[in-house]
Amino acid sequence: MQDTVRALKSQVHRKSLYTLAKGVSSFHRVQASGGFKAAADWCAAALNARGVEARVLEYPARAGGFAGSYRLFQQWDCRAAWCRLTWPEEMDLADYEVEPVSVIQKSAPCDWRARPLELVEMTEGCAEAAYEGWELEGKVLFTHQHINKFGWAIQKRGALGLVSDYLNETPYVRCPEELFDTLNYTSFWWKHTPEEKQAFGFVVPPRLAQRLHAACQKARTEYEAGRAAHPWPRLNAYVDSRLANGASHVVEAVLPGKSEETVLAAAHLCHPCASANDNASGAAGAMEALAAIRAAVERGLLPPPERTIRLILVPEFTGTYNYLNDGRDRAKYLAGINLDMIGARQEGTTGPITLTGLPWACPSFVGDLAILLMQEVKEPVASRDDLLLAHVLTKQAPFGLGSDHFILSDPAVGVPCPMLGQWPDAFYHTSSDTLERLDMDVLRYSCLVAAGYLYTLASFSARDAQLVWNHQRTRLMAEAERIRREGIARGRDEAGTARRLGALKSFYKGAAASAAAFAPGADPAPQLAWMDAAVPCEFCPAPGGPVWRRRFADPIESLEDLLLERPEQLALARAYGEKYAGEEDREMLETLCAYYIDGMRTEDEVIAWVLAEQGGQNAALVRDRIRLLAACGLLERAQA
Repeated sequence: MQDTVRALKSQVHRKSLYTLAKGVSSFHRVQASGGFKAAADWCAAALNARGVEARVLEYPARAGGFAGSYRLFQQWDCRAAWCRLTWPEEMDLADYEVEPVSVIQKSAPCDWRARPLELVEMTEGCAEAAYEGWELEGKVLFTHQHINKFGWAIQKRGALGLVSDYLNETPYVRCPEELFDTLNYTSFWWKHTPEEKQAFGFVVPPRLAQRLHAACQKARTEYEAGRAAHPWPRLNAYVDSRLANGASHVVEAVLPGKSEETVLAAAHLCHPCASANDNASGAAGAMEALAAIRAAVERGLLPPPERTIRLILVPEFTGTYNYLNDGRDRAKYLAGINLDMIGARQEGTTGPITLTGLPWACPSFVGDLAILLMQEVKEPVASRDDLLLAHVLTKQAPFGLGSDHFILSDPAVGVPCPMLGQWPDAFYHTSSDTLERLDMDVLRYSCLVAAGYLYTLASFSARDAQLVWNHQRTRLMAEAERIRREGIARGRDEAGTARRLGALKSFYKGAAASAAAFAPGADPAPQLAWMDAAVPCEFCPAPGGPVWRRRFADPIESLEDLLLERPEQLALARAYGEKYAGEEDREMLETLCAYYIDGMRTEDEVIAWVLAEQGGQNAALVRDRIRLLAACGLLERAQA
């Protein structure tokens, strides 16, 4: 394994990483747009220029379409957009040409250059009831909460557009006062239903929002003093955009192996210009990883891989759903790694490079292999470059959501996929996520981990399996300690902690056994025996209730979106959503619930596994989720 890392270190270069990250970040690459297509073409050309076979795949982006369980949306292209306050003072609020993030992405076209619109500041929060009696029809709204919370004003009250100063705050990490000139990446996500009304919108930073708020107060004062005929500021707005059925794209690159069995790297290519860490860094790191492997093999530093290595650069979620549902044989894809935010300078509140593990419903050794490689890349320190790699801050985290790995790691998809990422990040999804924030040593470290992971899996041997099994012992004991500490901190009884430990051991035993499938001749029996001795707890939940089988082959990203054309079932989903609104860990519990429904476990067993993995107590939510999926026709009984 050290030989592999050493060979790859000689082929992964800061300058080429910088060139790739700079190139990707120069595109305004919103999903299903001409800008994304241009970025995809650039990436494919960059890979081909370095000898990595790459192409751009095209998929439909159309209203009412689906890729598996995922609802698609139309292509959006914007040529120009701006907004200017004209009274009670003049103020430029937004200009797409100067800063694309100053326009709410997927804004509908409008032309109010010759006729001003009135701006209403939404001072009473975001609840519709608070604005009873307010005249909003034909107005532009100055909003301070997430734009989704004002959908009612557009759909039911006739508002034409929004000016938003919302900045997604993260506790202890970022707040508007610290990012005074930063714009929040904001987008409409239209459902394309017949009755839907579309709007336009703009984004202002906190500094400009203060001036706009003062202008709203001044207009009110002028009106109340009888010096103005209306209490609302006036503005002009223009959006030259097109929202129509079109195309979405995925970059696919391949390093052929001796077999068609495939190890997959994934990174999302989307987001506005520049979005350097999120996720030009991941795209650049993934491209450099494949180019470095190819170069190392071509120069005789590494033998050709046994398995094929593929890379996909996707519009987040959309591209992965499209790729998995285009008729390809999923069974050939044995494992993956997702690269999402992997190169920011580690200063202030910016977090470490983090390996997010696998769900227990998808046991595999590949998460432990990735963690082992995170250590191997730091050792030994034989040069200044090695020292810089060793100083990169890293950590491991349990399975989490939020990126494409959650799709691949669904047992129904069957591609166990840890994620290499970086959290927290004070500048993600903002105009301040620029190229200057990247640290090429951090990005090089992440790239080396990814490249080592891909090549090792593509040429996995019995010796590699033994190294992973040795490391697994350390990981199992560390995770067991974490669970014990959680149990003490949350006041859980010893029996409950023992059940969680038994479930953890079951995951690790499955992970250990999976290594033998990658390396014929490797015997997992001693490892399994050691695990039984080290963690004597067992997890054997009592069976009960029906056995359900899924009728969907990938995770449901949004149940309500899936059911938009089924009003009765949609009403059930919305009632369930209202019942559990604000419930802690709701999204994770719902995701794990689907993972464990496999046509073999009973309903009670599914609930027990979900709660064991998450450490939660909300069995009612999980049971209601199962019953909801069944009532919506998404589950069928496997047996009585």
